[in-house]
Amino acid sequence: MRAELSRLREDAEDILEAAARSRLVQEGWEQVEESLTAMSDSLDRGDHDGFRRALFRLEDLVPVARAPRRLTGATGPSERILERKALILDRLGGNGHGREGERARGEERDEQRDGQ
Repeated sequence: MRAELSRLREDAEDILEAAARSRLVQEGWEQVEESLTAMSDSLDRGDHDGFRRALFRLEDLVPVARAPRRLTGATGPSERILERKALILDRLGGNGHGREGERARGEERDEQRDGQ
């Protein structure tokens, strides 16, 4: 299972990071959570195809490699969603902190520039 899922790891990191940076309305966050549950359940069962389908359903929900959409009433991800994202990345065989830390530093710089 690890070998097959390791091929999806980079896609999973990008998609899960995009989800964590997104701004969605409540219905969107509910769909994100459903996808995360399906991904986790698929990992529990060793269901590679199920994991892949859930991952790409999540990709359909969030803008990957694009600026987050600005929606009226949109909010950032809940702590629970961020925790589940981290758990899934950890279960895929890595901590994902390298890219995440790099992106977080870039986002902090962007926020500082926007605030000036």
